[in-house]
Amino acid sequence: MATLSSSWGRVAYALFGRREHHVRARDQSQVVEALERLPLGGSDLRQRLEVAAFRRDQGWAGFADLFVHSPLAGVVWVPLAGMIIFGGPRLSTGFVALILTFFTVGMWRTLLHRLLIARLVGPLMTIFTAFMWWTAVSDRSQSAVSPAVAQSSVGVLVFGSLPAVFWFYRKWRNSVREQAHAYDALAILGVRVADRIHGERHLWHQSGRVRRWCELLENFAVAAAVGLALRDRVDPVDTGLRRQLRDEASRVAEAVRSHKSVLVTANCVEDVERVVESLVSGIDALVREDRAALLVNAPDLPSRTSRLRTMAPRLLPGAVVIGLSFALPLVPGIPPAVESSARWMCVLVGASMILSASPEAQGAVRDVLGKALPFK
Repeated sequence: MATLSSSWGRVAYALFGRREHHVRARDQSQVVEALERLPLGGSDLRQRLEVAAFRRDQGWAGFADLFVHSPLAGVVWVPLAGMIIFGGPRLSTGFVALILTFFTVGMWRTLLHRLLIARLVGPLMTIFTAFMWWTAVSDRSQSAVSPAVAQSSVGVLVFGSLPAVFWFYRKWRNSVREQAHAYDALAILGVRVADRIHGERHLWHQSGRVRRWCELLENFAVAAAVGLALRDRVDPVDTGLRRQLRDEASRVAEAVRSHKSVLVTANCVEDVERVVESLVSGIDALVREDRAALLVNAPDLPSRTSRLRTMAPRLLPGAVVIGLSFALPLVPGIPPAVESSARWMCVLVGASMILSASPEAQGAVRDVLGKALPFK
């Protein structure tokens, strides 16, 4: 949270202050209630977690919540409305495709999930984004109501509004990071996961409930793999240290995932409670920033050779299909009118084969492609 000790703090308070206090108070109340329900075993841990909940960095999602409820949102909504109203369908589609491109790139974490729905999101968003770009490029209509107003709106949005929002985000994020500790957000996420499982522990016999618990643990594991890598603290050139931290983070993520098998095979409430106790122990290590304690029971990772051997069955077929897309002009019998659509289909099917080894995911991608692309 930005402080009032600087000029930026006063500006941030004027823009976000009331909303930020409301969001943090609501969030703090939820965390305190969760801490009351969990068997933490000591007041010291509860106090540490309450402090961590207050000072943690909530990332871009926290800024987005503040932004859409602040006066600053007007600098984006006004030129965006001018572009949509006066620019016609082609300009609007192109802008939507650009926004979807940023969202697709920002969803790289879905590749780390071991969930079918998460593995589907990346390929499907890529397909939809590519289709929007194709629609924007192929649309030759000139139905703009007022091209001058539309172009001015685009200029204000691209060269004024979006850079200003990005600058405000960086200043807000830096002010938050001055107070936040590295593991605060991850510890509070662990509290939410442990509280959910503990509160529903008597429903261990319900398959849907257990599957939801496993999804929560998977999300927690991915957050650990990303957060514990501490990328913001290491220079990009120091590849050795970055690799070491990334491997350690992956080990902790595997330790979190190991609880899924216990939940799936649980036959009594005590089995679930043991998982909660283990999570609380890990949360305690996180809030104390005791990295060594997190790694004590973390399994070793397979060698890089083993990982490459595991990835080969996905990489090779996908690469072959993508390579085929560039050889389509050499294949006789393909009409030029459908060559572009066929190339898109090969590229996106190949990408889905690389991103996901799941036959269900690949089948869903092919079904969407068959309906979206004009290639029969």
